[in-house]
Amino acid sequence: MKQIIYNNLFLILFLLCDCSYAEWKILYQEDFEQTKVIHSNEWQEDSFPDRDRYSEKGSFFTDQCIESPKGFRLSSKFGQKGWLTAESYSLNRCTDPEILLSVVTDPGDKHNNVLRLSSPEHTDATLIRSSDQLTGKYRISLKVGFADFGSGTCLNGYDGGETAKPWLDQSAINENGFYWLTIADTVPRPHNNIWWHHHRKIVIDTDNHFPAWIKVWNGEEFIDSGKHPIMMFALDGNGKSYPETGKPFISFSHWKWHPSGEIKAVDAYLPDQWYEVVIERDQNVFTLKISGRFAHGGYRDYVATIDASKNCIWHYNRMTDQKNPGCHSQSDYENDAWPDYFFFGDPHINYYEGHVYYDDIKLEVWLDEKQK
Repeated sequence: MKQIIYNNLFLILFLLCDCSYAEWKILYQEDFEQTKVIHSNEWQEDSFPDRDRYSEKGSFFTDQCIESPKGFRLSSKFGQKGWLTAESYSLNRCTDPEILLSVVTDPGDKHNNVLRLSSPEHTDATLIRSSDQLTGKYRISLKVGFADFGSGTCLNGYDGGETAKPWLDQSAINENGFYWLTIADTVPRPHNNIWWHHHRKIVIDTDNHFPAWIKVWNGEEFIDSGKHPIMMFALDGNGKSYPETGKPFISFSHWKWHPSGEIKAVDAYLPDQWYEVVIERDQNVFTLKISGRFAHGGYRDYVATIDASKNCIWHYNRMTDQKNPGCHSQSDYENDAWPDYFFFGDPHINYYEGHVYYDDIKLEVWLDEKQK
């Protein structure tokens, strides 16, 4: 009898209370098992507007009498409801889009299909981005692996003689890499590297370089190494901005965030491994995660969380009322609100040469019972 009373009482309380709950819901995902062709459009002559002073024909370059070469762009939506967009750039209209982006057999599993992203020339660039801006609480995850975008030694993955011209009058060989996953403050498209230095918020990327200028944690100490470093960083909105490099980094390594301007890598990747990468946003808090087998740390997860408002992260606020009045930054941009877009790949049209593989791209949103 007591058990019946308890059960009825529990049922009454359940019906009277607000028992809504929340959980992650997969909004979109892409595993490349059904998708066969990515680029479905034709090359178009580059007509990107010069409203941004750091774009190819923007005032930062025209004021220096730097003339942009004739280039070509290609944009294609794919995935469920076109939730993903592939953006490519080349100086050669005859570049085969299938070379830049193709669905191939997983180099680590012959029973799986993956996306191969390639830049055969350092003036080629290709990235995958969210077609729409990200809203609410979201989580993006994907697999990245088998990267061949530089070695951090001598030619560093290049043929030799490549330069960053016309936007920078210097060699391109000392920098080679790719983006694992990044949140940008505007629609991500291939651009010169200076443009990109002004449009990143939260970043997980790699820059193979020689000679070494990054400090990498090897499990015991920080060492100078440009071989396969993985950087997890946010951009310091309150830091001094330089035209060619943008805002300074706030880097995560050795389980903590380091002072602005200290460039440190969390570990180094192995070229024959898959890694899982995640960026999550909850209000103004970002969480970055990368998991797999690393050169120094072995199998592990690296997880970093940062409050973008408290730390005045560059252009973190998606709406005007999210802006922290205590964050004062000198900027070439006067907007009060900045959207979130994710992207990955090689976005630089004057750097980076090589290839990398991606798989299992997923966008999740946070929903409670009332929203379903």
